Amino acid sequence: MMAKLLSNTSLTAEQTQFFNETMDFISTSGVDGKPQIGPKGSLRVLDDEHLVYLEYTYGQAFENIKANPKVAVAGWDPKNHLSFRVNGTAELHKDDDLADKLLADSQHPEATVVVIKIDEIYALA
Repeated sequence: MMAKLLSNTSLTAEQTQFFNETMDFISTSGVDGKPQIGPKGSLRVLDDEHLVYLEYTYGQAFENIKANPKVAVAGWDPKNHLSFRVNGTAELHKDDDLADKLLADSQHPEATVVVIKIDEIYALA
């Protein structure tokens, strides 16, 4: 699979639909540089420059983001043979207006909201 860096850093309508409809995986690394990857079923598009998900497991990805906010998010649509990757910077939100708004109707009110600012978008082919 070859990655092609796209010229846009704002999501297109196609990319927004893609990230809202596919199972996406987030890759993080801690201060030791050891990589970690896992699915994030709650990941959605917040706006055309940000992805968001609810962190309620408080596992390795959460610990890594606290130490190193650089992340990658990738998904794959096998039906349409389409894949995108976003490289970005994660920001944790807890007990603030954004978290309160996004957690209001959540099944996980104890979660931390993770907002990912999109730095780069790649098409994977």
